[in-house]
Amino acid sequence: MIGLLKREKILKNGKEKKDEIRKKAVQDWFPVKDIGDDTILLKDGRYVCALRVWPLNIGLKSESEKKKIIQSMYETLNGLKDTMQIFSIGRPVDLDSYIGFLQSKSKEEVNMTKRKLLQEYLKYVASIVTSGEAIERRFFIMISGKEKEELKVKIYELASNLEKSGLKSDITTDQELIDVLFSFTHPAQAAFEKAPAFNGPYLPPVFESYIKKEEE
Repeated sequence: MIGLLKREKILKNGKEKKDEIRKKAVQDWFPVKDIGDDTILLKDGRYVCALRVWPLNIGLKSESEKKKIIQSMYETLNGLKDTMQIFSIGRPVDLDSYIGFLQSKSKEEVNMTKRKLLQEYLKYVASIVTSGEAIERRFFIMISGKEKEELKVKIYELASNLEKSGLKSDITTDQELIDVLFSFTHPAQAAFEKAPAFNGPYLPPVFESYIKKEEE
């Protein structure tokens, strides 16, 4: 009898705990407190700034140019004393407007040879879209620090040093930062749409479906 009562108490406590977890929103689990002034404010009080680095094809560079670029990059990143993270995100490219442009050009073209070439190219672009190979890969460097203004100076210095290495980069805006975080919190949605263009709450609860699977 005592064992049965203990078992019921354990089950009851477990159910109460799961009910409590269900009530928690993503904001309670996510380390981000706010986004503003092109920075992320974390719950531990640190700030994060990010650079979007545009890819550079060094395949056509000479060996000496390749070594110079790589060495310059190494020195730039090695000189950073702050916490740094480098990552890339692959996302499908929306080519609908481009396909529409090609279709209108094909209809307007009076030269039959040019029209045929346009139609062939249109088929090629459409095949890339349907195959899922139209992927845009975005590269980011993130650094964090306790003082926001000091951190912003460092991110601008980093962008300047990268430019000396031959790499173009941009300071990420608030909306771009939200878009990056959206890619991690909503990977399925981020594969075909951007983050909502408004201020929070923009992170709805997503844990209930996971808990239901655990119960099953």
